[in-house]
Amino acid sequence: MEKYYIAVISAAKGLGSARVRKLIQIFGSAKDVWTAEQGDIEKAGLPKDVLKSFLEFRKKNPYAVEKLITYCAAEKIKICSIVDDDYPPILKEIKSPPAVFYYYGTLEPFANRIGMVGTRDNTEYGKKVAQEIAEELAAAGFTIVSGAARGIDSYSHKGAMKYGRTVAVLGCGIAYAFSMPNAKLIHEITENGVVMTDYKPSQRPSAETFPARNRIIAGLSRGVIVVEAGHKSGALITCGYAGDYGRDVFAVPGRVDSDKSVGCHELIRDGVILIKNAADVLEYYNVPPSKITAEKNVGDNKNVGDNKFIGDIKNVGDVKNISGRKNIDDEIAKLEGVEKKVFDAIPSGDFITVDEILMAVEDVLPDEISSVLLQLELKNLIINKDDEYSRN
Repeated sequence: MEKYYIAVISAAKGLGSARVRKLIQIFGSAKDVWTAEQGDIEKAGLPKDVLKSFLEFRKKNPYAVEKLITYCAAEKIKICSIVDDDYPPILKEIKSPPAVFYYYGTLEPFANRIGMVGTRDNTEYGKKVAQEIAEELAAAGFTIVSGAARGIDSYSHKGAMKYGRTVAVLGCGIAYAFSMPNAKLIHEITENGVVMTDYKPSQRPSAETFPARNRIIAGLSRGVIVVEAGHKSGALITCGYAGDYGRDVFAVPGRVDSDKSVGCHELIRDGVILIKNAADVLEYYNVPPSKITAEKNVGDNKNVGDNKFIGDIKNVGDVKNISGRKNIDDEIAKLEGVEKKVFDAIPSGDFITVDEILMAVEDVLPDEISSVLLQLELKNLIINKDDEYSRN
């Protein structure tokens, strides 16, 4: 029930994520915020205009929570709030994480995600590059995050769905999205990942909703890849958020005379990571290539995995075993402190629950464990299957 109260409170004008979280901290729960006496609300320190708006909203919508529950059940819309266990831990790290979001599909809170963004008015080159990079990264275990817009966003989603999962973050309400031109793609994504938004279901898109949406794309992602972006492309806003959040930013170069690549070239000039293909990203993160990427690299006589091509290897799987195992061993050797203790408690060849890990490692707090497990996953040291863990 708490998440529905959070969702209703968040719908009040002026009550952004930070203020909602502050109110919950003051009153103890979102339900207590919604049912609090007016005098107590007035003491909570809200700006006068926000206070007035919230009190009027609450008075006009006394059954808002019950209506939202009924509506979501009828439309099969799911809600995740910042206090729920399936809220992605990486998203909590950003400056203003959404207090609540609506979604279709299946959440994987600890997924290894990477964002892909770019122009709506792409070239054939951009389409080809976006699809290929998304395909290969998805095949290697990354979940591709993008904005479900036409152009590079759409091709990134389509590429990802060929071999894996994708997440679409909307700049409008989730119900409104199915009346848009790309409704078919959005429906396909719900079956191959997640479609999500922090806007109320009926919210129409506007010039203001998309930049705010971009912060979630960056917040969910380990890094962000830009494929074709003009000088003032909205994709550059996503990169700005990514930089603020300490995420990696990658850019694909294009033709020097193409206005569709000006933004990418400016990013590269300013120091972001230049990539040519998915193999560059996998090498950067020390992630073993999938069979698809490895076969391409073997065919082209390119470097694979740890940047040392093994010319005599006939089985692509051997490339993963040699370069991938070396990278994993290197990462294990670097572990220290709590990460090392948690890793040592996780078996190889068998799965263990979070509760069992906590029992085995006495000085790890329940509040810490999700973050530690996420870091081990990102380093490709452990596998998460149905919220149970094993060594990779």
